[in-house]
Amino acid sequence: MSSLSDEPSGNPFESPGFWMKGNLHAHTTNSDGVLSPESVVDYYSSYGYDFLALTDHGKLTRISSEKLLLIPGVELVSGRSFLGGDYHVVAINVEDEETLQKHAKDSVQTLLDYLKENGFAIIAHPYWSKLTAQDLFNITNYLGIEIYNTGCDVEVAKGFSTIHWDDLLTNRINVYGFAVDDAHWYSNLDAPGGWISVKVRERSLSELLESIRRGLFYASTGPAIVRFSYAAKKLEAEFSPVRRVDVVSENGTGFSISTDVYNIVRRGPGVPKIRIVKTERNEDGEEVYAEIHNRTIMFKLVKTGLSYIRLEGFDFKNYVRLEVTDVNGGKAWTNPVFL
Repeated sequence: MSSLSDEPSGNPFESPGFWMKGNLHAHTTNSDGVLSPESVVDYYSSYGYDFLALTDHGKLTRISSEKLLLIPGVELVSGRSFLGGDYHVVAINVEDEETLQKHAKDSVQTLLDYLKENGFAIIAHPYWSKLTAQDLFNITNYLGIEIYNTGCDVEVAKGFSTIHWDDLLTNRINVYGFAVDDAHWYSNLDAPGGWISVKVRERSLSELLESIRRGLFYASTGPAIVRFSYAAKKLEAEFSPVRRVDVVSENGTGFSISTDVYNIVRRGPGVPKIRIVKTERNEDGEEVYAEIHNRTIMFKLVKTGLSYIRLEGFDFKNYVRLEVTDVNGGKAWTNPVFL
């Protein structure tokens, strides 16, 4: 079962082009936000964003701007979950507000079916919406879910939905992970906090949307990911300095390393499973070579944290994705490689 676009997914870190940073969930005074649409555009432009979707509740907010690429969007409520919540659907690159409202009133699946052919759909804040994994199993034709939502995080501590994501991926429902703001208040309260960085070959709306549909992006609340690849049992990743690196797959097949774990292994007689083979120092920092169950690990440390990892001989199942966490708690997530 898959809910992805028919377009083949790709690796943004191996694709030609440049990165564009943006947010796909924001509210204005056209619904329940405190800033006008023009002020929201100015806000994100001032933080170096390249694109934005204004997604007011039940309303298409149409403005033009030369500061950002603007994507027409709307947040719609439809259906009912097992725990009594609603499905919130962020509809992206849409135009026909009346038809969208009609489908939303019919059923969430009818809405998603329409968006499969007319834009695309992201399931908003599953944790905040009281959605279970089964609720997400029961629907199809959505491009991804919000794995991080700034507003839901800072307001009620329900911003992370990565468990929902991993349940979907384990069940072979191959959807992408989005980080967004869902901003209402701004002033550094619920924005800017989550975004996606999209690889494009040109600065155009059509190119941007095509790259998003193909999964040529990663999500972040802080760290930058420079490289990520997995093939022939070899995984490589490079990123801005972080304190923890998680390689996530099905239970029992992932891997995690942090500066704390490394310091414990280095000081003591060793942690079961992990054996340091050698370390090499250079002007950039330290390279560590280790083994775990006859599999090879190599990682680099700079003054401010881990910056690179290579794994060889690891067997992952169904999917593998990278998640990194910096010293401030900021996270970044790659989209999964589907195996």
